[in-house]
Amino acid sequence: MSFWNNPAEDAIGQQYRDRRMAQADTERAARLAGHKSLFRRLLQRLRPHRQEPGSDSHSSYGTGGP
Repeated sequence: MSFWNNPAEDAIGQQYRDRRMAQADTERAARLAGHKSLFRRLLQRLRPHRQEPGSDSHSSYGTGGP
């Protein structure tokens, strides 16, 4: 069992690295184009959205006003 100096292992490793680099390039291009992953979209939906200040009559809740 050899891990070095085996041309077959080098070719398989190079193919694996090439596929991973192509996948990373594809994902990077999608992010730059504005696409979000399913995980990012799910997080965005679950995260509470902040309200604009003064846009609601209850926006001063807890401030101790009269």
